[in-house]
Amino acid sequence: MLRRLHFGGAATRSDLVAATGFNRSTVGSLVSDLATAGLVRERPGVVRGKGRPSNVVEPVPTSVHVLAFDVTPSSVGAARVGFGGYMLQVRRRLHTTTSHDVGNVVELIATLAREMDARAVPGSVCLGLVVSVPGSVHQPDGVVRRSPPLGWHEVPLADLLRTATGGRYPVTVGNDGDLGAVAEYLRGAARGEPDLLYVRGEVGVGGGVVVDGELLKGAGGYAGEVGHIVVKPNGRVCSCGARGCWEAEIGDAAFIRAVGRDPRESEIEDVVSDVAIGNRRAIAGVRKTGEWVGIGLASLVNVFNPRVVVLGGTLGALYPTMEPTLHAAFARALGPIREQALLLRSELAGDAQIVGAAEVAFADVLEDPLGTLETRRAEIADDPPERKLRHA
Repeated sequence: MLRRLHFGGAATRSDLVAATGFNRSTVGSLVSDLATAGLVRERPGVVRGKGRPSNVVEPVPTSVHVLAFDVTPSSVGAARVGFGGYMLQVRRRLHTTTSHDVGNVVELIATLAREMDARAVPGSVCLGLVVSVPGSVHQPDGVVRRSPPLGWHEVPLADLLRTATGGRYPVTVGNDGDLGAVAEYLRGAARGEPDLLYVRGEVGVGGGVVVDGELLKGAGGYAGEVGHIVVKPNGRVCSCGARGCWEAEIGDAAFIRAVGRDPRESEIEDVVSDVAIGNRRAIAGVRKTGEWVGIGLASLVNVFNPRVVVLGGTLGALYPTMEPTLHAAFARALGPIREQALLLRSELAGDAQIVGAAEVAFADVLEDPLGTLETRRAEIADDPPERKLRHA
């Protein structure tokens, strides 16, 4: 029932009876327990016709919150997300030229975490700190094994963040593609679709796969590293050291070069602007690169057979321009299977990783609301006074 309210928003008691199959007395008892815990509240329903209106039950956004972060090669995004998926604090994306410096990124995240947590209403329970990174992340220890876009290798990011924050928060580190897939499945373009592929384009190319409603993780949590499938033997050298990776053919640098710009002097926003004003060379370059996007997507669809393919990041932003060539290459490589895969732009755009990171931390409270809250409140109560003062 809590899951229904978290993802669907306010609902009448009658709606909850219909959604859960429980009788009215059971729903009433559950609502009472959740209200006592502070997770939901009730208000009178709207009078329509005869009879007493059913009370409306709604999530309390400030009851619990998550500190969510998205690390990219050029910036760190941050948000405090409340129950029900509400952005309680305006997301801030701080541009930095030191994203390759692990220490600086850790300190920036720790500082933002302290600042955002300090602005939470008294009594709000922080469920955790979750960070999205573009790279292979070993689970469950949160070690970034390899991140070519960041230049990181074997970075124990979760442990570093626990130390930097004084152990105040449960810390989780996830791959950007996986978190984007979770976000699009739960709250984005692929809501309710049990089989989907998500691909995020940026400096690198990340991906995530949901199969039968479950995120595909693989043996070590590395499933979905789609950027490093080889699509063009003897092609460009990739940041990972291999040659002809999909990432090298459709990453931001590839788009920048395709429109006649120098990746050392231009950014992907310049390409987007060129396209927006109708620059013919830019449009032609984006469409040419779109052929490689379609070829790579076709390979992935052949392997995973998703119902929906969601394009995020740069790929989502440029999808309308490269759609003709992308679809042509996609259809040629797939044949009849093409009809089963629907291509969509991300509805969450730059917020996908933040949203996905938050949902990772909300999972426990949705599974066991009262137990999770009891555990977190006990952990917070056991926090030494000097550490509470230091992080206040």
